[in-house]
Amino acid sequence: MKNIWYIASFFLFFCGYAQVNHELKTELQKNFSEQQKKTLNQADVYFKNQEFIPALPLYDTLLKAFPSNLYLKYLLGTCQCYDSYYFAQSEENIKAAEPIKNKLFDYDFYLGKAYANNDKYLDAITQFDLYQKNPLPDTIAGVVKRQIQICKNALDEKTKAAVATITNMGHPINTAASEYAPILPENESFMIYTYLGEKSKGGKQKYPNKPDEKGTYFEDVFLSIKKDSAGWNEPTPISSINTNGNDASLALSHDGQTLYLFRNLGGGNGDIYVSRLKGKEWSAPEKMKGAINSAFWEGSICFSPDEKIAYFSSERPGGLGGRDIWFCQRMPDGSYGLPKNLGNIINTQFDEDAPFITADGNTLFFSSTGHNSGGGYDIFRSDLKNGKWGTPYNIGKPVNTNQDDKYYWVSADGQRGYYSSERKGGFGLQDIYLVEPGMFGKPTKLIMLSGTVYVDDKPAEAQIKIRAKHGRKDFTGSFHSNTVSGEYLLNIPSGNEFEISFTYNDLKMTKSISTITVDSFMMLKTDINLYSQAYLDAQKIDSTQIKTDNSLMDYTEFLNKYGTESADSISFKVQVGAYRMVQNFNFTKLLQLPPVRRQIYNDGITRFTIGEYKTLKEADEMCVKAKRIAIKDAFVIALYNKKRISFDELLKGTYFKK
Repeated sequence: MKNIWYIASFFLFFCGYAQVNHELKTELQKNFSEQQKKTLNQADVYFKNQEFIPALPLYDTLLKAFPSNLYLKYLLGTCQCYDSYYFAQSEENIKAAEPIKNKLFDYDFYLGKAYANNDKYLDAITQFDLYQKNPLPDTIAGVVKRQIQICKNALDEKTKAAVATITNMGHPINTAASEYAPILPENESFMIYTYLGEKSKGGKQKYPNKPDEKGTYFEDVFLSIKKDSAGWNEPTPISSINTNGNDASLALSHDGQTLYLFRNLGGGNGDIYVSRLKGKEWSAPEKMKGAINSAFWEGSICFSPDEKIAYFSSERPGGLGGRDIWFCQRMPDGSYGLPKNLGNIINTQFDEDAPFITADGNTLFFSSTGHNSGGGYDIFRSDLKNGKWGTPYNIGKPVNTNQDDKYYWVSADGQRGYYSSERKGGFGLQDIYLVEPGMFGKPTKLIMLSGTVYVDDKPAEAQIKIRAKHGRKDFTGSFHSNTVSGEYLLNIPSGNEFEISFTYNDLKMTKSISTITVDSFMMLKTDINLYSQAYLDAQKIDSTQIKTDNSLMDYTEFLNKYGTESADSISFKVQVGAYRMVQNFNFTKLLQLPPVRRQIYNDGITRFTIGEYKTLKEADEMCVKAKRIAIKDAFVIALYNKKRISFDELLKGTYFKK
């Protein structure tokens, strides 16, 4: 997918010749031991191949043995240009080699890069200008010209900073290794990301399944569950997904039940695979069907909210240059058809990657080394206008740096963003960061609908279909609840009326919901209960059995006497229905009420309630509201230690004292 430092071709775009000076090397080795000569030779091989990160510790070891050697300082400083942890030292080491700069052809280039890394853009431009006065091949001259433009872009972006707070996710997510490409379900209950480091399956390898201590680590997919209070649990590798090759996270479907992955087992450029959530376990990945995978690299993917359109990055022919973002339509069989290039509004002659569509479908985030990038990949934003993506703009600092900033993911409510960056002060080469707020400017307008699907009082996997009632370009989507837990998650866009059907075999329930007046992010949580006639007959329960508890006592007397009192282990809920009554619920009206809960009490009747209150007065106020906007026959029930108790029992007991 994205293998970081060990892909030499990645760095060819960013650096000059990376030449080794043989005269200086010969002089340097005069006092070397045989082992030190071997270390230098290995470091030089890495250096000439632009593999600066593995060369760095080797040069560092030699410099510690010969701390005054200017040539070693230059070599080490050059390597340090590619690790944000060493940016300040990089500049110091390269500048220390100035007395021998006439023997170092690329000196001005790398000093310019060191200046740029430390936000000294005017100094960097001066050095790049000096460097391009040398006789350079057209390809290198083009790289230098681009570096100058990047510095100018960075100077301009300093005046366009977004109002956001950037926080390193810290332990246990980030480590001294690389963590990147975070993806989450819309409720942010867990995070899946790509890991590359010493915990990678297979250890260091020359290529998959060929261990080699001089080799490299390969990508794995890790998962961390969010704690109830705050923070994240210790991440674990997803064993059903990871191999000894490259396995990397790409995207989650909008219902959170399908995971899209990049996989390269050692042959070709890799492909996009699919894994499905079975309860809490991910299935073995299968290659994605359709026309998205090709003989070329495809390494990022995302979907429109109804998943009719897939957006992905590819190096296939026919693009504008490097990696481009493409799109394709979903076919009737569920696969995706022939891709089309997203065009020159989004794509450039440089690299575009990591597309992400917000939950409301109105904003595209992506990363690019083109446009007005301030160095490496920057994150850009494009807004949907009249069905077309508008001119993208750099979201600026503090999110973007002069290093690689990629894989931007935004929560459904727009309050949080997650992305990976090589910014200064991180734990490793790449870290995952939290951005608050995640969206700048217009608020997200949608309803997040969630809950659990039950069939005969047991969680079940149901097919869920959403259909817009109005509009020439209807929103239609097909989703699923979890196969084991029955949990579902849907994003309903604003500005329309929708029908939502829940189907399990021959059982079906259809709900209506209007989002015409929705002008911000809203959450609705409600369970869906499907019952077979055989099950209802066996239970011998009918909705006519349900009577309000108010008939058992003088409700007004209790309210007047104990309305504002609270007692240990006593709580109150507002009952809004049971069994067949729930099928009369109106989702739109329930938006203004607390989440609907279901529970079977001692009398064997399943009741549906909203809220839980310590005083009867609070419950009564919610009951009045429920009657006014939703359920006319709503009423209050009392609970003692979570079990149903009548009001006359409460009056006769010693629960309340005055």
